[in-house]
Amino acid sequence: MAAGRAPTLQLGQLTGVWAAIYRRRDRLEQHAASQVLAAWRELAAGLDLTAVMTALRQQVAPAESTAAADRRRHVQRVTTAAVLAQLARLASRPEWPQLVAALTAAMRGGRAAGARAGHAVAADDGGELGDEDYDQADGEGDADAELAAAYTVTAAALRGTAQTIARALLTAAEQGTDERAMLDQAAAVITDGAAWSTSIITAVGAAWTDGMTAAYQQRSVQQLSVVTVGDGHVCSACITAEDNSPYPAATAPRPPLHPLCRCTLQPT
Repeated sequence: MAAGRAPTLQLGQLTGVWAAIYRRRDRLEQHAASQVLAAWRELAAGLDLTAVMTALRQQVAPAESTAAADRRRHVQRVTTAAVLAQLARLASRPEWPQLVAALTAAMRGGRAAGARAGHAVAADDGGELGDEDYDQADGEGDADAELAAAYTVTAAALRGTAQTIARALLTAAEQGTDERAMLDQAAAVITDGAAWSTSIITAVGAAWTDGMTAAYQQRSVQQLSVVTVGDGHVCSACITAEDNSPYPAATAPRPPLHPLCRCTLQPT
């Protein structure tokens, strides 16, 4: 363990500026997920996967041998690709720009909020965080970079959604589930939007870190430590990153280190 590294933040016992930061980060992430999920559900309403299910039924066979198990994995990959192709067609719907706008707004808000958090940490002053509505951030950003980031999030969320739907449909087909029930299962995955929640919360975390590091750079911070949230759910990669702290500011790992990572950076 490197000498002088920042201590783990105990998420349930935070006080002062860090309590305010994590409270507001949580608000920001939940607000972003809510906005994006609403846009996603409106966009994907009525998506018809009947053709996918018809093709799937023609390929399904019991996995009673190694060869059959390999075939099942192949069928799942093919089904995932077929579902993904149907999801990709949503980009032609008139609701698509609303989804992209929700994504870009969420990440713009994350960067603005992260910058305020970075200044607050560096100054040890919760007043730097601004008022309670700071997560409704406005302002101009790099439009090309924002659009690229939005499409990166979209690609991850669509693939995750397709994989979940494919698994559900394949299992249902193997069990002889009727078509109406299979459609209902696919619709439930779309409505739940778990892949979208994971992708947008992770993306907002990355934008938050971008904002924080920009603030630290403005304040000429020389060293940064990765700080975990010590609640028993911290992964080994994050623990290692924390244990190897501090780092030169320019080369410090940039949370999120994995989907839904809750680590942050602190000046050392």
